Amino acid sequence: MKIDPLKKNHIFSKAYKKGKKAVRRTVCVYCLSNPKPRSGPCMGITVSTKLGGAVSRNRAKRIIRAGYAAVLNERPLQNRFIVIVARSCCYDGSTKSTDVYRDLTEAFGELGIFAEVGQ
Repeated sequence: MKIDPLKKNHIFSKAYKKGKKAVRRTVCVYCLSNPKPRSGPCMGITVSTKLGGAVSRNRAKRIIRAGYAAVLNERPLQNRFIVIVARSCCYDGSTKSTDVYRDLTEAFGELGIFAEVGQ
């Protein structure tokens, strides 16, 4: 399944201010309902420059994308705006996409993002 990107800054800001939040060891997930009917969720990734250089930030984004793709392949998600923020342990080099997958699954379950089978 193709990952729809979230690119608009005002949507990121609105998700931070008004969205629901779930924090895990590797990621922090913000969720905001999408008023427009679409085929699926839009996902954006935020990685801070404070914690590492370009190489470690890009590695963190790759790991988060891989974990998110694994979640999408397993279960469908509701039509939401999802912002995933990398936490400091994503930068250390020992974090794997399976760790992010586990944390995303827990966070999505807490936020109620998983779609029902009939939807």
